[in-house]
Amino acid sequence: MGVPDRLALNLFLASFSALANGQVQTDSLEWKASPDSAVQEEIVVDWEREWTEWCETAHCVSSDTSLWNIEGEGLHRVGHQLDSTFVATRLAALDRVSGLDLRWNPVAHRRIVTFGTRRSRHLGTMLGRSAMYFPLFEKVLDREGLPQELKYLAVVESGLNPEARSPAGARGLWQFMYYTAKAEGLRIDGYIDERKDPLLATEAACRHLRRLHKMYGDWYFALAAYNAGPGNVNKAIRRSGGKTNYWEVRPFLPKETRNYVPNFIAVTYLMEHHAEHGIFPRKPLPGAMSLDTLMVEGPLRFDQMAAVTSLTEAEVAVLNPMYRLRILPGPGERFPVRWPVRGVAEFLAQEEAMRQHLPELTPDIKYEPEPVVYRVRSGDVLGSIAQKHGVRVSQLKAWNDLNTSVIRVGQKLIIHADPNKM
Repeated sequence: MGVPDRLALNLFLASFSALANGQVQTDSLEWKASPDSAVQEEIVVDWEREWTEWCETAHCVSSDTSLWNIEGEGLHRVGHQLDSTFVATRLAALDRVSGLDLRWNPVAHRRIVTFGTRRSRHLGTMLGRSAMYFPLFEKVLDREGLPQELKYLAVVESGLNPEARSPAGARGLWQFMYYTAKAEGLRIDGYIDERKDPLLATEAACRHLRRLHKMYGDWYFALAAYNAGPGNVNKAIRRSGGKTNYWEVRPFLPKETRNYVPNFIAVTYLMEHHAEHGIFPRKPLPGAMSLDTLMVEGPLRFDQMAAVTSLTEAEVAVLNPMYRLRILPGPGERFPVRWPVRGVAEFLAQEEAMRQHLPELTPDIKYEPEPVVYRVRSGDVLGSIAQKHGVRVSQLKAWNDLNTSVIRVGQKLIIHADPNKM
């Protein structure tokens, strides 16, 4: 594996170090950068230089020009020209070539000013991460005939973090709730959570967005429904007196949804015109074209892969977040494994050696039963619910993303209960 690839993987792993410590950001617009040591900063600077050279060899391919704009590499700050005339002119240019309505409006402008002044560092981090994900998003959006700007929705949803999760239980780059993900064909069981797979989750998001757009015939209503659900959007439309313009319906949406579309417009504008406002990629991740996908038969553990290749187990986990227990289940099934292009030959040559490494540690694969939904009743506690369904309290918490044992009447719980034990 070459120096750029090793630096890329080290940087990629470092950028998700908070995940290994259980520190998961749930608000993509409130990221907090952890302080870097002098050594880390030196590595970042070295990597940015290596990455620029690497891109010139056509490993990094994307229609997003932000992937090439690194501060200090021949670019100059134009300044924070966030007045309405400056922004409106550039939004009008975006609107002419987009399938979305990106015309200037005062609500979105306020969010542009906020993000351009208070979130510029965070947006720079997203620009750095975009090399890993935007080429993949663009390919799927193009194939599905959807507006390319929808790639920025993943920035709003997850901060381009496949491990992101919300307090409500949404997971992955596109923040799917459990049943929405299942309805869109994503696999979620004790071993696999395809909400965390960049490609499969993106394809599911496109299917879901297409369905919502067909329902309303308007992208902003579709985006509002993506965030709050069609029921809340329909209710807002009724309360508005049947208005058909999103901005007239917006005041009737749930409070937490009203800024969702303005946030999306702000992110779209600032990601497209980042250099003009002094925003540049920070700590760029390796480009999507530097990774390949291998179809591998399970069972195979991540530590087995790492034992005889140049990757560490943690690096394998970062590249393959969909496997919840760091193991490909099986046997009899083949699963995708993301791997650096330059290491593919090594992987193929060492696959048999992987399987011979401590095979006795591979657990028996036992899938959980299909889930049932239990509505909490008066007098219920987690202990009594667990006993009734033949499961453990710890399992109930894990399935429902509960941090405490507090539950409320009417709350819905997902339970993977064995019918024979109920």
